Amino acid sequence: MASSPPRSSPSKTLLAALSYSDNFDYPLSLQEIWYWQPYTRYPTRSFPDWPHQKNHLYYLPGRQHIVDLRQKRLISSGIKWKKALSIAKYLQLIPSISAIFVTGSLAMRNSPENDDIDFMVITSPHTLWLTRVCVVIFLRLFNIRRSPRLATHSSPKVCNKICDNLYLDLKHLEISHNPHNKSQSFYLAHEILQAKCIFDRRYVHHRFIIQNSWVKDYLPMAYHESVKQFPNPAPDPDRILKVFSPILFILNAVFFLAQYLYMRPHLTREKISLGFAFFHPRLLKLKWL
Repeated sequence: MASSPPRSSPSKTLLAALSYSDNFDYPLSLQEIWYWQPYTRYPTRSFPDWPHQKNHLYYLPGRQHIVDLRQKRLISSGIKWKKALSIAKYLQLIPSISAIFVTGSLAMRNSPENDDIDFMVITSPHTLWLTRVCVVIFLRLFNIRRSPRLATHSSPKVCNKICDNLYLDLKHLEISHNPHNKSQSFYLAHEILQAKCIFDRRYVHHRFIIQNSWVKDYLPMAYHESVKQFPNPAPDPDRILKVFSPILFILNAVFFLAQYLYMRPHLTREKISLGFAFFHPRLLKLKWL
């Protein structure tokens, strides 16, 4: 259980929500403050009047310019969303892909013009490294994959390229966190809840939220509202693939070993195993935690 900081009043909750979003130059509407409020579940009417607002968007003192910046990024994000949806239509033809999520700034429609497009790919059990080969080949074939050799996620060289930086299989949907590192845990919780599913073959979004229920310690309102989108239990997936599970396990292990040996000289902070792969994990220092 995460220990909540002393932010019990609605005014402190409002300020905390704005302070976090300000890290990403992202002003919030009153409805968004209610949805993303940290640690509390106040109704909208509880929040006090806030003098620093423009076009119904709230911001911190001296940060009025981010209102126009949000509108500018909304336009550039629209272009990236069209591309993401178009690419997902082709990737979903790979039968081992269970779901595709847009993550990062684009999930919030707050993507700068030169940003890449972050994808989280969910695969059937024992197929992650087989699937990754198919995804990489497809993206490279059409020259739409961000080169892993480029450290930046925002430049003309990576603009609108796909960054497939996170793979999970259906048995590894929980993203672990360190409750003692509140800054990174809060960031992960926000990333999990803001991720947008653009293809879902097997009710994965429901399972992803439920299996990361620890996020409710940080963003209880956003978690509660997300769960409400999935009132019915998900059916048991992958019944056909279970028949081939032993063969897939062996093939996946072979492909994992081959890719690991290829990547090993270049690995830094990546976290990889048979069932998950976190490439380019981001460690942020948030100014309000």
